[in-house]
Amino acid sequence: MSQTHPDHPARPTLPTPWYVSRLLDPLDDEALVERNARGRVESVDIGGLLRRWAGAYDVFKSNRATSYLVPAGVSATLPRLAILEERFAVTGSFAAVRLAAVAGPALLTAYCDDPAVIADALDLLPTDQGANVVLLQPFDPVVWERTSTDGRITYVAPSQTAIDCLTGNGRMPAEGDALVQWMTDNTEAWRLPALSALCDEVRV
Repeated sequence: MSQTHPDHPARPTLPTPWYVSRLLDPLDDEALVERNARGRVESVDIGGLLRRWAGAYDVFKSNRATSYLVPAGVSATLPRLAILEERFAVTGSFAAVRLAAVAGPALLTAYCDDPAVIADALDLLPTDQGANVVLLQPFDPVVWERTSTDGRITYVAPSQTAIDCLTGNGRMPAEGDALVQWMTDNTEAWRLPALSALCDEVRV
């Protein structure tokens, strides 16, 4: 999977219909997707798929996480990300609240290449307790795909945000549940049209 600068989102390489079919078979068995007699995907259990993914993932353990403290609070830290030259992508609570608000976000979580550089630029204090900022070095570059930019702040894709929230701590799982519901109700706002079209071509 390709990496990208936040201003230039990656164009994912789509798998072949045969490969997609192989992926869909076990999901069909688990009733996470529903296919007709010709193999076309008729419906997808979005929440079920995301929770299945979450079962083998932990946002703070699967990625390399470094915790920091902003003594004055994180409300002024998010805008400061906009002036950074380093690559980053916000996830977790601050990304979820843009689409499905549960409560005011308290923990700022973001992917980056070098946490030490970001921490120095934002005057973050390393801490093992009471952190309100967590910087993540991603274990997979997929987090850089399908990002979006709002006010010069880059955010991960809704699906990545949902998984990160569902496997987070505190009120993050509740934020993940709310986001999954939003995704279920607003599929056209976030789905990748090309992948949907490819799934339509899949035959058993």
